[in-house]
Amino acid sequence: MALRLRDLFDEIARMHRDGVPGTIATVVSAGGSTPRGAGAKMIVYEDGRTLGSVGGGAVESSVIERARAMAGGSQTELLSFDLDDDTEAACGGKMDVFLEPVAAGPRVLVVGGGHVGRAVAAAAARAGFRVVVVDDRADMVTNERFPDAERRLVGGVELLEDEIELDDSTFVVVVTRGHRFDREWVRALSDHRPRYLGMIGSEKKVTLTLDALREEGVTEESLRSLHAPIGIDIGAETPDEIAVSVVAEIIAVRHGITDTVMLRDKFGHKGSNR
Repeated sequence: MALRLRDLFDEIARMHRDGVPGTIATVVSAGGSTPRGAGAKMIVYEDGRTLGSVGGGAVESSVIERARAMAGGSQTELLSFDLDDDTEAACGGKMDVFLEPVAAGPRVLVVGGGHVGRAVAAAAARAGFRVVVVDDRADMVTNERFPDAERRLVGGVELLEDEIELDDSTFVVVVTRGHRFDREWVRALSDHRPRYLGMIGSEKKVTLTLDALREEGVTEESLRSLHAPIGIDIGAETPDEIAVSVVAEIIAVRHGITDTVMLRDKFGHKGSNR
C-alpha cells in the first residue's frame, strides 16, 4: 500500500520512542517501465514486516532482505536494479532504492537508583538519550523518581540474562549504593562490552575495586575500557554536577572524542566522586 508522508514520520517517531529498529526504503530514481516511481517509500522492520511498498515482486523481496540486515544500524546503502535483466519482471526499466536505517537511538543504562543515578538519568534524558534504570530496591525505581525512564527494572545482575539488552549503542553508568554492588555489576558487564562502561568512585576505592576484579578473573583488556572514576574531571561534587560530567563523557565517547575522556591512565584522573 502507498505510504503517506505523515504516516511515515509518525511511525519513525514511534520507532525512535519505543526503541524499534528498522529501515526506510525509498525509490530515488526510476526509468522505463517500473512498478513504482521515484519517491515511493517502505518501512522494513527487523522481523521482516513492512509498511508501504517499493513495487513488490523480486525487487521488493531483495530490498526487504537487505533492509532487515541493516535495521538499527548506522550505515546507508543504495541498491540498483535492472529490471530488463530480470526475466521475472514484466515491466522492465531501472530502479535505485536508497536504504536508511532507523536506529532505536542511543540508550543510557543507569545501574543504581540513588541520588547520583537519579541525576544522571535526568541529564541523559535531557540530552536525548533513552534511559533505562535498574536497582534491587523497588522503592528506588519508581515512576515518580524516574519519570523520563523508558524502563524501570527491579533486580540485580541476573537481569542481564533476559531483561536487559546491551549493544554498541548502550552506555552503562554504574552508580550503586556500594562498591560491592558496583564490583558485581562491572564483573557481570565485562563480557558484554557495551559502548561505554563507567563506574563511580574515588581514586582509592577505584584502585581497590580494580584489584579485586583482577583477582576475580576480569581481564586487563576489560579493565582498560572501564571509565573510572566516572566522568570528565570538572571538580564535580554534587549529584547534579557529577551527572553533568558523566553525560558529557558519554557524549564525547559517542562522537568519538577520546582525548578529553578517560581512555588514558585511569589513575591520572583527579575525580572526586564518592
